[in-house]
Amino acid sequence: MLKIIKYPHKTLRKKALPVKKITNKVKQFSQNLLFTLKPETGESLGVGLAANQVNKPLRIFALKMPDDKFEIIINPHILKSSKKMFSSLPQKQQFLEGCLSLPNYYGFVDRPVKIKVAYQTIKGLNKQKTLTLPHSIFFQHELDHLNGILFIDHIKANQELIFLADKKGKLTQAELPY
Repeated sequence: MLKIIKYPHKTLRKKALPVKKITNKVKQFSQNLLFTLKPETGESLGVGLAANQVNKPLRIFALKMPDDKFEIIINPHILKSSKKMFSSLPQKQQFLEGCLSLPNYYGFVDRPVKIKVAYQTIKGLNKQKTLTLPHSIFFQHELDHLNGILFIDHIKANQELIFLADKKGKLTQAELPY
């Protein structure tokens, strides 16, 4: 397992570098990233994990996809975003984002509900997919990581509330951790 770095580690703010060639080293790192997110012996730690969250500024992340399988996403980008935003949905369909690099902090981030994305697979294949909720949110969150952006940046910019979970999972309003 790789060590997940925590905010305010400087690598979380670096823009990740493109993967120029999918070498055996990149494949091994990707498998380690996937294993860190979803150990064979238990539940996944979350729905996504970006390379820079394990102190490796590469444009790679592991992500839970619509088929409930985890996939390695390399050199991702968004081709198209819907105009419909997450905030336009009924409140019972909305959820708060969290982050493995900011444990126990949660907040609402308004993002497009549908996106068309392009990326490479671990086998070097170019893929395009249309993602809808909740996977569109997961993808955008991880892509932000690769650009040195944290979900708390959106919360601060939009003057949203941030919450801190206690050991029982109860949320209370908190201050942004910076």
